[in-house]
Amino acid sequence: MKIKVNPEDFQVEEILARPLVQTPAAHRVYRLRKRNWNTLDALAEIARSRDVELRDLHWCGRKDRSALTEQYFSTLSQVDMTFRSMNLSAEFAGFSDSRLGPGSISGNRFRIVLRDLDAQESEGIDKRLEETKLFGFANYFDDQRFGDVSDGGVLAGEMIVKRRYGEALKCIFTTFHPKAPERVKARKAEIASKWGNWKVLSPLCPEPRLRGMLEVLTRGGSELQALGKLPREEMSQYLSSYQSFLWNLLLEGILKETVGNLFTIRCRPVDLLQYRDLTREAFRRLAELVIPTPAAGMPEIPGGFGKVLSRVLYSRGVRLSKLRLPEIHQAFLSSFGRRAISVPEEFKWEEAPDRLFPGRRIISLEFILPAGSYATMLIKSVNRG
Repeated sequence: MKIKVNPEDFQVEEILARPLVQTPAAHRVYRLRKRNWNTLDALAEIARSRDVELRDLHWCGRKDRSALTEQYFSTLSQVDMTFRSMNLSAEFAGFSDSRLGPGSISGNRFRIVLRDLDAQESEGIDKRLEETKLFGFANYFDDQRFGDVSDGGVLAGEMIVKRRYGEALKCIFTTFHPKAPERVKARKAEIASKWGNWKVLSPLCPEPRLRGMLEVLTRGGSELQALGKLPREEMSQYLSSYQSFLWNLLLEGILKETVGNLFTIRCRPVDLLQYRDLTREAFRRLAELVIPTPAAGMPEIPGGFGKVLSRVLYSRGVRLSKLRLPEIHQAFLSSFGRRAISVPEEFKWEEAPDRLFPGRRIISLEFILPAGSYATMLIKSVNRG
């Protein structure tokens, strides 16, 4: 099975939680359409074209680069952000009394094409799609949440939580995406081999975020001071990635206690267990379960599953109190609830010949997922052999 053979094979459309108005209000809202752009780069390009700071734009979430996506962003009403270029456009959609943020969408509509299927694969996936339509899938955070971390690699966020700042810095400087170009992998390997020799590392670290931290280390500053140069958004990403990792392990532990018939799915930074189907009672229990993300002062986990979190934290060598980070000024961890399972709405699919791979089949999917659920996790749940 192949996905994302071309961007049109993976289409995403944000669904706003509240309709926009056409009468002037405090914030203008724009519809951003992009192809082969990630969200941050696309918004930065538009901001530069209008001489606006990126921080003055507000959006609901990031969307995949290798996709055709439609999402929204807002800015103050006096700024016109209309934009059009190859594979990227922003058009006025309406007004809003408040700026957009993660809570501004109710969900996302997906249109996805699964390609290069033989008859047996197509039949098996069709059966599993029926199961997923009924029972949904475990609502794990997927690979996109974890950024540049090698499979099974160390998480910078965990090292920060453990106050092992030197290891956190090395992780930030040397980790890379498994699909990174060979030249990037070679450069990161050279940085790792010369770690600690700050002056020698300077030519290997052209990225502004790395140079700022390296300058602190070269002057003899502490590792914590160097981390203080990390941009707010990146620090927040490292910490939230680790929080999401802990939540995934927590959900997996709950599934082990609640559900039989589990199977392994390939994930980063570690593989996870997904379920095939559920009894009526297990479905009811999991469909009602909202699990708080780990943080200091988090609410009690419902269903008597607090002991599962204790085991997860023990296995990682951390305490809940360590997730309070007063020494990190750029970001902090707060707890929020996330549903244990996700059930697609308006789910439909059809099979057809694959024009790109003659003699093979495609299955075209269309469905809506709640905000924060990953379509790629749904795909993993149906492509399980």
